Amino acid sequence: MEDTQIVALFFSRSEEAISETSKKYGSYLKTIACNILPSSEDAEEIVNDVYLAAWDSIPPKCPSMLKYYLSRVVRNLCFKRIEYLTAEKRGGNADILLSELEECIPDTCRGMEEILEARELGQHLNRFLGTLDPNDRKLFLSRYYYAMTAPQLAEKYGCSVRQVKYRLAKMRKELKHTLQKGGM
Repeated sequence: MEDTQIVALFFSRSEEAISETSKKYGSYLKTIACNILPSSEDAEEIVNDVYLAAWDSIPPKCPSMLKYYLSRVVRNLCFKRIEYLTAEKRGGNADILLSELEECIPDTCRGMEEILEARELGQHLNRFLGTLDPNDRKLFLSRYYYAMTAPQLAEKYGCSVRQVKYRLAKMRKELKHTLQKGGM
């Protein structure tokens, strides 16, 4: 079923919207959640929460790209779960991702000035991603958006784990240089 048809089901408040979303994107969403969260049970629960969040937010929102809308929701819910788990000293994989980027990207937002800086940071990141070779961009996003591990990336992109780590380190160094040059 096409995304526009699924969104139309959400707008008509048909419960079929959830089952069609699950059929089309369930495994995609679970893969993202499993890459971020420490347990598959948490990942399954988050995926179910994504369906509820979609039900609650569509309408009024009308996502043009349902896949990416759902991926953003699953990531946000996963990171909220990670905050909960780390508060309870249970851990997760997100801290590894964030530690890799911490020397490039400033600390989290607190006030209005920081929110404006975060927007500027987003613009810098988008420009940086635009300068990357398409394969490097996919690798960077697979690691830092989809939270894939180095072995998963090596398998997906047909190279060694060492090459993946080298390319990611090189991109992080370039990102840091770009952000410093941009005053971040």
